Amino acid sequence: MLVAWVDMRLRVPFVMLALALTLAPLAAPLLAASHPLAALLIRNFFSQLCHQDPRRSFVVDGSTVAVCARCLGIYWGVAVGMLVRWRRPRRLLALALMVNLADVVSGVMHWHGDLAGFRFFFGLMLGLGAGAILSLPDGLRSLRLAS
Repeated sequence: MLVAWVDMRLRVPFVMLALALTLAPLAAPLLAASHPLAALLIRNFFSQLCHQDPRRSFVVDGSTVAVCARCLGIYWGVAVGMLVRWRRPRRLLALALMVNLADVVSGVMHWHGDLAGFRFFFGLMLGLGAGAILSLPDGLRSLRLAS
């Protein structure tokens, strides 16, 4: 019982951080008109994590979200993935990595345009896989290959 309590006690701060990373990019366009400095600080923070290309970002209230659609999907996916127990988290992460790699390669080859909805969904898949791994009792250590 103590292990489950410690596990949950350690998981709560990570889930809160994931939720903050999920909601903060959406706050930037909502704060742009009334609190431009706060919106600028949020955008500046996320500029270190994301390219923030407006063509690849959602628009909320006439202003772009502080991250691209794929990053927003990753943040949402990590938050949800940490809350749900998954049966095969390694397979989910591997599949999501392959799908995202295929999307990046096809984008570089100009086989498709900037489809924000697809990028969000692919990022969501990647985030779900990452969140599922982070929520395992061993966390990232569970990714090591058995010897």
